[in-house]
Amino acid sequence: MKKLLGILFALLIFAAPLAMNAEIEATAGSMKIGVHMDFTYRWSGESNKDPESDEIGWKGYDTFSAGDLFIEVTGKVGDRISYKILEGLVYADWVPDIDSESANGLILSMMPEPMTTYGGLFVAPIEAYVDFKVIDQFKARFGKFIVPTLIANTGVHQADVIHTANPPLIANRGMGFNEFLVDYFMGFFPKVSLPLDVTGAGLIGTPLDGLQVEFFVYDEWVNGEDYPDDGGLDVWTQDLGFDYNRTKGWDLAATYNRDILGGKLTARGFYFSEYLDWNNISYLPTTNGRNNGWGIGAMYDHNLWFVGAEYTADTLSYAEKPEAIDKKSNTWNGYYILVGGRFMGGTIQPVYRFDWIDYSSLKKDDILTISIPEITSFDNEMWHTIGVNWLVNDNATVGINYVIKQPERLKFDGDRWKYPNINEIIVMMELDLL
Repeated sequence: MKKLLGILFALLIFAAPLAMNAEIEATAGSMKIGVHMDFTYRWSGESNKDPESDEIGWKGYDTFSAGDLFIEVTGKVGDRISYKILEGLVYADWVPDIDSESANGLILSMMPEPMTTYGGLFVAPIEAYVDFKVIDQFKARFGKFIVPTLIANTGVHQADVIHTANPPLIANRGMGFNEFLVDYFMGFFPKVSLPLDVTGAGLIGTPLDGLQVEFFVYDEWVNGEDYPDDGGLDVWTQDLGFDYNRTKGWDLAATYNRDILGGKLTARGFYFSEYLDWNNISYLPTTNGRNNGWGIGAMYDHNLWFVGAEYTADTLSYAEKPEAIDKKSNTWNGYYILVGGRFMGGTIQPVYRFDWIDYSSLKKDDILTISIPEITSFDNEMWHTIGVNWLVNDNATVGINYVIKQPERLKFDGDRWKYPNINEIIVMMELDLL
């Protein structure tokens, strides 16, 4: 029944009329309504079913899921005011989790992030802002919006940007195998998300043709899950949820768009700085800190091929040394490289992406809460994604990906643990009318 419902949903996606991308004329201006639907089938085989004490097992999965379902309303009121509302109904990411513990070793599986309420629906704005044009080259923005960081941090999955079913490991919605294991063994999530959908105000200028400079100040939203007896808040993510006024920051970005040699170049550099207030958050032994990060990257789209690469680094600094570590800061960094081609009039797109990430700059001696002192660094991870996309039309994409996941194996007492085969096959279908 589950697979049948999944197939029916997929048919619904591609049967949806393009008229859904409607424009409504009003007395004071105009309005445009668009939708985005995402559907995936994911398979990863069971591996290392009965792990020993120096091994990790993998339960595998065989599942249909509706990844993203969004409705967008954009419009203008007069010549100076424009607006955008992007409403999320389903927002699914899959992350590793401990499924069970055998007599000796761990068995891991995949689970949806809490924001999906495990298959349920929610209604929450990803973006809801108003732009006020001062002059043609300068405007102000107010409300909730996606702050410019990585080009791949699109908020909504966009096949025409990342060309693959999974976002890059360095993007907010990417989570690797070792990121979870570092938290399991060392007691903290090392990768702090870059700012994404925030609430605030900003200025956007175009001083030169093709160059856009943006500066924003904001409060970032924090998602709460579970309320312990001590009154603290367990924080799962900074992407979406209730605003507890705990994160205040600013972001400066410069984006350059230009048609060059028959293709379109998009290049961006950014820097952000955030103040984090962790009072009353139960599992964090320090009260506040700062999160600073930067990145640089570019994508080039030609009618015959495309290429892209981005790098980012993020440093979380504590006002006081936490009980868990013997340092006052931790840095993660990583990059991805994307290449692809276009054949048969651009309808067939082979694609390859390489991801690399180092989740932590901390060394073994810096970790004070590690349960097994002999464990040494296992904080790197590489992914290879090989895929083919079929562009049904300008709005619909079907793709198949094979993802080779190569996390660095943890070393215990001089020997590397045995990891399971966690590679996955993904069939992706996307309708994008935003």
